[in-house]
Amino acid sequence: MENVFLTIGNVKFDSKRYFTLLNTNVLGRKLIFFDSISSTNDIAKDYAELGEWGLCILAEEQTKGRGTHGRRWSTCKGQSIALSIILPPEWIKNTAFLSISAAKAVVKALEKFDVHAYIKYPNDVYLNGRKLAGILTETFFNGECLKYAIIGIGVNLNQDEFHEELKDIAISVKQVLGCSISREEFLAFLLNEVPATAHFTFCQS
Repeated sequence: MENVFLTIGNVKFDSKRYFTLLNTNVLGRKLIFFDSISSTNDIAKDYAELGEWGLCILAEEQTKGRGTHGRRWSTCKGQSIALSIILPPEWIKNTAFLSISAAKAVVKALEKFDVHAYIKYPNDVYLNGRKLAGILTETFFNGECLKYAIIGIGVNLNQDEFHEELKDIAISVKQVLGCSISREEFLAFLLNEVPATAHFTFCQS
């Protein structure tokens, strides 16, 4: 599949480096990266209605990012990953495993940087007792038939610090390693791991 990378606004991302490391067939081969949007999941829903399977929506900043139960998810501009993945029904065997599979993929991708996080069931990734990443899976049906699923993934990568209300409950990879990591490398590793960790869930990638 041809690689497609579109940016909307001021985005700093080395797509050549990313695609060099990506080894999926469809998943993540098309990226749309926004400077600032309300929510990657909301934008992904619009593209899902067009049948853009495997497309990944990213944003440097989300103004209305959310987690489970409607909780606000804070995205630090240029320092984190805010990602939504569009999946067709043909790729999914069981929607119940989507969030935990995505969390496993985050953990496996982090291991590439010698960061050993763990899953707080069912959809959070923790490190040193604080939240490093969160997953928001949304499924959409036509009657009883699954139309598509969207997996939203937020990961704290290169933040030096957090707002007062988050500093005791959130953590970033940089705070642990003492240095920044490549967002391009992390994203490629993450998407490579999604089908690998979820072989029982995804039919193809």
